[in-house]
Amino acid sequence: MWMTRKGFVPGLARGVLLWAGVLAAGCSESPPPPLPVPPPPVATACPPARSGERIPMHAGAPAATFTETFDGLKARVDAQCAQCHAAPNAVGGFQYGAGLEGLKHDGARMALKASQGEMPPLATPEQTKKAVELACAIDAWLAQGSPTGSFSGSCDDAVTGGVSVEPGVAAAMTDLGHCVPDVTKPELFGSDPDKDAAFAALTKLPPRLSDTDTDIMTFDVEKLAARGTFAFAPTYPLFSDHAKKLRLVHVPAGQSIRYDAQTKAFHIPPNTRFYKTFFKSVAGKDGYLRYRKIETRLIVVREPWNQSLFGTYLWNAEGTVAELHDLRYRNGEPFSDRVLVYTEHEGTGKTRNYAIPGAHRCVNCHTGSEGQNFVLGFTPLQLNRRAPGEAGVDANANIQEDELSQLERLVRAGVITGLPASGTRQELRDLLPKLEGYAQQAGPEGQPVPGKEALELQGYFVGNCAQCHNPNGFAVQSNPAIASLDFSAGGILFGWNPCGVKESNGQRSYAVCDDGAQPDFFLKDLLLRTPGSTLYQRVARDTDARIIHMPANVPGNDCRAALLMARYLGALEWKGEEALSAQDKAAKKQERLRQAEQAVAASCSNPTDVRWITEDFTDKVPYEPRNSRWKDAIGKPPYEHLTRYPITAQHEQLARQSFPTNWWVGKPGCSFPNQPAPETIEPWMLDTLGRPRYSWGRLYSSTPGATAFQGICANCHGRAGDGQSGAAKTLVALNGARVANLTAGLFGATNGTPNLVPFEQEYGAHGGARYLLWMASGGTTVQFTEQFMQAWVKYGEVDIDFSADTRDWASWGANMLGAARGACDLIRLGKFGTATPPSANITAIGGTRMWTEVCALDNPLTEGIREGTDSAALQEWLRHAEFNVGVMAYFFLRDELSKNPPGWIYPLRNECEKRVAP
Repeated sequence: MWMTRKGFVPGLARGVLLWAGVLAAGCSESPPPPLPVPPPPVATACPPARSGERIPMHAGAPAATFTETFDGLKARVDAQCAQCHAAPNAVGGFQYGAGLEGLKHDGARMALKASQGEMPPLATPEQTKKAVELACAIDAWLAQGSPTGSFSGSCDDAVTGGVSVEPGVAAAMTDLGHCVPDVTKPELFGSDPDKDAAFAALTKLPPRLSDTDTDIMTFDVEKLAARGTFAFAPTYPLFSDHAKKLRLVHVPAGQSIRYDAQTKAFHIPPNTRFYKTFFKSVAGKDGYLRYRKIETRLIVVREPWNQSLFGTYLWNAEGTVAELHDLRYRNGEPFSDRVLVYTEHEGTGKTRNYAIPGAHRCVNCHTGSEGQNFVLGFTPLQLNRRAPGEAGVDANANIQEDELSQLERLVRAGVITGLPASGTRQELRDLLPKLEGYAQQAGPEGQPVPGKEALELQGYFVGNCAQCHNPNGFAVQSNPAIASLDFSAGGILFGWNPCGVKESNGQRSYAVCDDGAQPDFFLKDLLLRTPGSTLYQRVARDTDARIIHMPANVPGNDCRAALLMARYLGALEWKGEEALSAQDKAAKKQERLRQAEQAVAASCSNPTDVRWITEDFTDKVPYEPRNSRWKDAIGKPPYEHLTRYPITAQHEQLARQSFPTNWWVGKPGCSFPNQPAPETIEPWMLDTLGRPRYSWGRLYSSTPGATAFQGICANCHGRAGDGQSGAAKTLVALNGARVANLTAGLFGATNGTPNLVPFEQEYGAHGGARYLLWMASGGTTVQFTEQFMQAWVKYGEVDIDFSADTRDWASWGANMLGAARGACDLIRLGKFGTATPPSANITAIGGTRMWTEVCALDNPLTEGIREGTDSAALQEWLRHAEFNVGVMAYFFLRDELSKNPPGWIYPLRNECEKRVAP
């Protein structure tokens, strides 16, 4: 998530200077040549794996120890924490006690936050490293009874015993294991029925990796195959800070992964296990690179997919034991983000951070799995391995025979069925999806097939982006306005021309393809701090107020992503090239491709260390209000109206009342049965001849509660109210601000007692509404910039309307009921949904009746208020209207969002596939 940059420039003038320097000096300074890996061992009975991805395993080493004194520990704590959390400071409501007793009382909490990478907030890699080291020192001190003198400890898991990998296996390790068992000898393959039966009954993962699969700790793929566990590697891998990976799949005895020729998808049976071990390179004193096991992730497939078990096992320093990662979120649930520190150079002692993603990040990514089975990287397209230069695979990749033949092995071993076991490699390949096949299908009739640059970028998208950017993915589910950005293999990229196409907020373009007759424009633009093409900015720059760095939820910096995107943009047909000859077009393209290579080489490098911004969108248990000053503010100026306005049964009824506000957007697979006309036929429902614009069955209806929440609150709090949104991720990366999880927090319960009770005790029935409205109109102190609001405030497919002036949005900041005030002001003016300034959302016209009833509930709209002649009355009316809208959102959160299963959302009009049939 952190990227090392060289030579970014904020404006064109400095960009020219850098460009001139690049021309004079050539590409950026070359890094030192990589260290070699040791030669493979002599062949054994099991033929060595022929793979270009060698992973000779590090033998492990005894855990390093340290000695510290209490005085030294306390000095380190004060140096890192006192500025924010020692008396009189209490940032975030936390203050640690002075002296021995204070650290005994608060040390465990401080160590937890430091281990997660949460403290200090927005830390540099070096600050994170020091915090992690401090955390293990505090833990060691507490574990030894909090001595006042010296104590010793280790920052590596001090688990002893376990299983050491045989030297021959370790030395020959590749991404397919150390060898490839002969598939013509079925006696070599077996099953593990006892473990299969145990897993079928599990509701959570066992505490040690050794409990999950017989022989899993040996990494001996010959032994594993005898138990029904097989290695595989995807065509388009996920980037993760240049880690190497060994992936294994185990299908329960008597079952198989079935290929469906109709859907061209796999059906993975329940309790199939997927293992992925991550290795990081360690430079040895002997001058060779070897790879240390850091973590092994495990998914146990269940149906439906959201019942799947998943977690990660962390290896001890010796590489002999792996224990389930169990660091907890703020709410006590497993498993949270964590940062480890490992030695990457034994000669110099240099260390590097390693980020463990928390469970919520796993869900963010795996929710959008192609097969809706929580599994990534195991699809027909991914298993259909291709040679270098084919189907978007890097032409310089080292892909060898056993990688290309993996599908044949898995079919002949019975892991995969539905394909002919006797099929040749080419026959099997032709039966499965291929990336170039998607490209050919997507191209318009008579148009050339997408070129190498589009294929390479799409291949990268398959492994790194499509899991979020597809109809079921986190990015689209949290922001339906970007539903068109489907980056799966059959999605938008092939046949798409992003030149000049505006992002969903209408602010900037995905691709700027106009050089203004400047031959060096492309190079200069790619070198700017904010490049013109947002597609490039998202993969080549860090997260800022407007964009999240992609790929998300992974550490490190992938310069290949920046290069592939730059080449893709350079290969597009730019403005003014339509009339050029084929030869001239090719020359223009080649020049831009050269500039792409030059710009990325000059501005991107592998960071010397990893920066990781921890995310925890949960709330404390027992629940604590996010702003502890609520009793001192609610009901007092300027918030006295929050207790003065009544909340009545009419509010509750109106919040749930269904209003037709628009038409469902038609999609393949959605049908709209005939329905009678609504009781009230409104003008927007009819065409110029007075006929229904569509069949009445296609009317989309929403409630005031759902509309208020989705049009105002969901932008940050997520459509499920769980604090999961792109805006929330951006905020925590920018300033450490944490968006509240409303459904589990304010609207959740602690030991069966609703968290709303303290507010009801203070203010009576619906007291929680008054707290919610205070937080949305002044109680939240986080400042939002205009740029942030430009990017994240959106109408989407919600029938709401307010000013399009981003200066207004910035003035609201985190107090988003300003949008409610803006909507009701348009109702007052009769401009709601008209696109007559300050109106900006003409598609919301159907929501006029609903919004009128909400804004005017117990709040009559008099002529003087409508005309604005009575300023005091107008301000009072707008304040009361804003209050009404907030109350609508409160009832939706209390009665619908928090009562449905986690992740439930109210469908928007472009989600007809999610509607409940009448």
